Amino acid sequence: MLNMSLLGRMVCMICMGLAASASGAYGADAAVPEFPQPMTLPTKPPPTLRIGAYFGSLTSEALVTTVFEPWRVHPISSYLIDTHAIYTFYRLDSLPIDFELEGGIAKRFGDAAGGHQVEFDLIPMARWKYFPWNDYLYTNFRLGLIGASYVTGISDFERHFDSSGHSARFLNFLVPELTFAPSADSSFEVFVRVHHRSGIYGLIDNVHGASNYIAGGIRFAIY
Repeated sequence: MLNMSLLGRMVCMICMGLAASASGAYGADAAVPEFPQPMTLPTKPPPTLRIGAYFGSLTSEALVTTVFEPWRVHPISSYLIDTHAIYTFYRLDSLPIDFELEGGIAKRFGDAAGGHQVEFDLIPMARWKYFPWNDYLYTNFRLGLIGASYVTGISDFERHFDSSGHSARFLNFLVPELTFAPSADSSFEVFVRVHHRSGIYGLIDNVHGASNYIAGGIRFAIY
């Protein structure tokens, strides 16, 4: 029994010595072990290049009616299909606005009045990215006021729409557009827009007429 008691005391003394050594080893001069931090995924950057397409129908109403009272629009059996690319060349840090450049090629078809020409468009546009419901349906508003539109031929509709009965191949291109996407980092968006060509009240080649296509389409982010 004496030997067992002595052995027990020796074991206790050894344990106490190890504990004291461990306490000294992890004192002020010892490095605190680092544990790996959870990895956070980087936020997906907004797209810089997008490509898309849309289908539109010619209307007989003026631009203001087409944009603000679309329920009054009477589509004509003349159509347009367009493919385009959008490049974002500048983003404001202080406001939710992007500046973009859009270039597209469109083909007209349908009734003879609307023509069967090919149209080339180039327009700078501003994209407003904030709406209070964007957490539920990500919505943007895009607007381009001054652009270039060139057609390979002049349609009868544009001639008849002008008060003096003429038009021009080169006219101003104007686009208001609303886009919708599931989220801000979605790889696609759908949109509705008005595709407008006009002489800006006679400023271009004394053309007072115009044509308006009300359209819808889809576009995808490339990078």
